[in-house]
Amino acid sequence: MKKFVLIIVAVLFLAVTTDSTLAMHCGKNIVTEGDHKYEVLAACGQPTSRETIGIDHKWVGEWRIVEEWLYIIERYGHKQMYLLKFDGDGLVREIKWLGEQN
Repeated sequence: MKKFVLIIVAVLFLAVTTDSTLAMHCGKNIVTEGDHKYEVLAACGQPTSRETIGIDHKWVGEWRIVEEWLYIIERYGHKQMYLLKFDGDGLVREIKWLGEQN
């Protein structure tokens, strides 16, 4: 029975950790993929850093900036680092958890 429970726990852990869709908690707010950068700013405030990583061109003559924002968020006494990538429309396309900061 203990072996079965351990296997179930391991499978659930792998299912949670391999999911590519992450959420980032900012206090009581949650940021997810698809949120607009204005929603992220309202929920989390200014990022620790911003970087322009490219230009997206959807239509002829229409250019949009692609950005990455770094957030360091303290939760339960630990500083968690997240990298958010925004597409040319200003929507969160990817959230990467970078681990804890010492």
